[in-house]
Amino acid sequence: MMVKKLIINADDFGMTEGMTKGIIDSHADGVVTSTTLMMNALFTEYAVRQAVKYPDLGVGIHLTLTYGRPLVAGAKSFTDLEGNFLKIADYPDGFTQIDPQELYIEWKAQLELFIQMMGKLPTHIDSHHHVHCDPHHHDVIARLVSEYDLPLRAGGKVVDHYESTVLMLDFYGEDLTVSSMTNELEKDIEILEVMCHPAYLDQVTYDLSSYNLPRMKEMEILRSKELREFILRNEIELITFADLKKRS
Repeated sequence: MMVKKLIINADDFGMTEGMTKGIIDSHADGVVTSTTLMMNALFTEYAVRQAVKYPDLGVGIHLTLTYGRPLVAGAKSFTDLEGNFLKIADYPDGFTQIDPQELYIEWKAQLELFIQMMGKLPTHIDSHHHVHCDPHHHDVIARLVSEYDLPLRAGGKVVDHYESTVLMLDFYGEDLTVSSMTNELEKDIEILEVMCHPAYLDQVTYDLSSYNLPRMKEMEILRSKELREFILRNEIELITFADLKKRS
């Protein structure tokens, strides 16, 4: 058996120029079908300009809570004295201190800025460091999913009122190969999402992310002729989250 439909989603769109270019090239001459845009990143505007050139690239939103600065000033429960987001290490007891209303206001602002800049809704919702999956944020994210009526990646699945469960493969690590990808595609799964992080390694990417060199390897695999031919030969349909259909 074989995966029938495949979403290959690249995180961190807009975080750096190298990441953004790597994602675009992995779509233009590779198999990446989808990405998730960070609204408070160094190259958000650049990423938006690139995305409009590639209308077949699905673009979701990568909500942020542990990187950069909030869009809405004044929140106290998740910022430091300089107004930056706290890091994950700054929450020794988890996210228990975060005020749900402050978080709702911030994440809603990120969604609204996405709509303003992209001129459309995101294809789906996820988050940097998967922070939206934390149980303390369940009510906030459920409220936003309901308001915007969007697919949500959570706990390795796309959940809510969409007819197909999309299982997720985290394509991540030091020892990735084309074979490690194709082995996963040989499983009997209706729809699979592959989460990835392709990038060119520029200085900003190197400084910002401890996961840096493997991003180049990911990009090489995602643009490889071998992988593209495997997908074509096995009639695996490349899709985006926008292709998911809601239950009636």
